[in-house]
This record gives sequence, C-alpha cells and structure tokens, in this order.
Amino acid sequence: MDIGRPVELGENHLRYIRNVLRLGKGDPLILFSGKGVEYGAVIREVTRDAVTADIIDRKDIRDDGIRITLAQALPKGPKMDFIIQKASELGVSRIIPFDSSRSIPKLTAEKARSRTARWQKIVIEACRQCGRGDIPEVTEIHAFHEVLEMPGKDDLKLIFWEEESGMGIKDVLRNDAAQSAGNFFIIVGPEGGFSKDEVEEGLQKGCISVSLGRRVLKVETASIAILAILQYERGSLAGTIESERTG
Repeated sequence: MDIGRPVELGENHLRYIRNVLRLGKGDPLILFSGKGVEYGAVIREVTRDAVTADIIDRKDIRDDGIRITLAQALPKGPKMDFIIQKASELGVSRIIPFDSSRSIPKLTAEKARSRTARWQKIVIEACRQCGRGDIPEVTEIHAFHEVLEMPGKDDLKLIFWEEESGMGIKDVLRNDAAQSAGNFFIIVGPEGGFSKDEVEEGLQKGCISVSLGRRVLKVETASIAILAILQYERGSLAGTIESERTG
C-alpha cells in the first residue's frame, strides 16, 4: 500500500468496519499489513460490498525484541481457540499445535485442516483487536516427536512439566542463557500433562524441564501465564510504551 493512493477493503473488513466499529465516510482508520507495518487511513466511501480508504501515512511497528514459539498440545473442547487468541495478543510469533500421548482430541485429516483454518482466523481477529502489526504463524497439527525437531539452533527450549521439582520458571529466566536468548521455544502439554517418556525425549533433544510452581494449573491458564511471564521478563511487557517508542 502506498501513501496517497486509495485501497479497497473487501467484504470481511466491511462487516467489521460498518457493524462493529460503526465507521463511515471521513472517519480515520488504522490498517496493518500483517508483516509489521501500520497504515493510517481515512475512509473515502462505504458501499454494500466494500470500503475504500485513502492511505495517509505509514509506520513500522517495533517487534517485542524476542521471538516466542508456542508448541501447544491439543486440549479438550474450545480451549485451543482461547489459547491461540490470547497467545496472539501476548506476542507469540508461531503456534504449533500437536498431539501428545495424553491428548484427548484425535482429529481426522479433514477436521485437522478445518481446525487449522479456524485458528488462523482467530489469530487475525486477535491481532486486529489488540493493534498488533504482525500476524503469527499457525502451523498444521504435528506429532510430538516432530515438534522436538522444529526449534532453531539458537532457541532456548523449555518443556513445562508439573512433576519437575528442581527448576522453576524464575530460575530459568534469570540465568545467563535466558538473559542472552532472543528466541524461546515453549512446549506445553495437554490436561493430563506430559508422560515421563515424553519429558525424557525432550531432555534428550536439548529441552529444559521447567515447573510453574506447586499449583497445578489448567492448561489454558498455564500457557497464558508462561507467555505473560516471559514477556514481562524479556519482551513487550518489560518496559513502558514511551520507552519502546524512543528505543
């Protein structure tokens, strides 16, 4: 999109602009590319089928300073929708859904594709709601052993296990390795947690087994707590808005 040129927003945006935001001709609008660029615009025209807006400025959005991949075992019911929505708001860069030995949902190939498409829509809506300029990737559903092969060589790999007694999240995030890390690969299990065999397999692949403390949290609570703590310690929740603007 170029400054000074009109852009047409299709039917998906029309409903949101007209019925949710209740905007019309002459109203300001903020658009984002999904790749870290935000555009200021003014609505030129609203018709039955589309919205036309004029681009008036462009701004590059600073990232969180760290990249977080959330590998999330499939939980029961609609919990994954919630996790994906909140993870997107909390700045996760990539979401990898996966099957573990204790995952209850066993999806057919067709249902897996349908769920993935739904999750991608949830991500876009979450980013639009919170004003995020980039859109995280949602991968297809993987097996646990495949997930362990996916981290980059510089990722700090953390697998969260309720039976871990020697290493808490504060211990990990305050050590030198975490303080210098720019990429975090977070692995969270389903309602029943990971089996000992899965944790052992993760350790063999270079993961660090981490506990969230004495309380056994629901899976959706655990995932969001982990991301919030990580963003507080190292990412976008660590400083003020003004300090992020001035660098």
